[in-house]
Amino acid sequence: MSTQPTDDDLWQAFVEAKQEMHRRQAEFYQHARNKPEILKAALAPRAGAWHQGAAFDFLSVLSDDGPALLPELVGWSTSHRWALAARQAIDRIPRDPLIPLLEPLILNQLDTADDDEYRRFAELLAHIEAWDLLGRLVTQAQSSDDPHTQEVAADFTEWYGPMWLSKPNP
Repeated sequence: MSTQPTDDDLWQAFVEAKQEMHRRQAEFYQHARNKPEILKAALAPRAGAWHQGAAFDFLSVLSDDGPALLPELVGWSTSHRWALAARQAIDRIPRDPLIPLLEPLILNQLDTADDDEYRRFAELLAHIEAWDLLGRLVTQAQSSDDPHTQEVAADFTEWYGPMWLSKPNP
């Protein structure tokens, strides 16, 4: 008959597993020859939740591969499961290269976006403090025929409008 591990034993095993995970993350970061392709494959819908979760964990800690994965990250930013993880990964990308890369990825999807996608994109832009781009999204949402999309515009104007409305027009 085996004895059950103590709480201390269980905790120690957990700590050791976390140490091993961090060691493996660093090893992948330092030695993988094609990180963006591996991460892109891990983020693919067919890869499954474990691969996606591992990719988001990696991107939130060590990766400088965010710009190469931005289309995938923007796609996940509208999902219910991975929206926050995608936003956090996008937030790690430096602002100067991020906004010009992000702008077409979002604005080109608005013509076919539903109200939920508008809301998720607006949440992403508020999260990363992309105020001018959020203002453009809100302007487009205001002109929608869909009352739910117009509601997104009203909500984000109320909550964040001062961030873009107070800026002078060029």
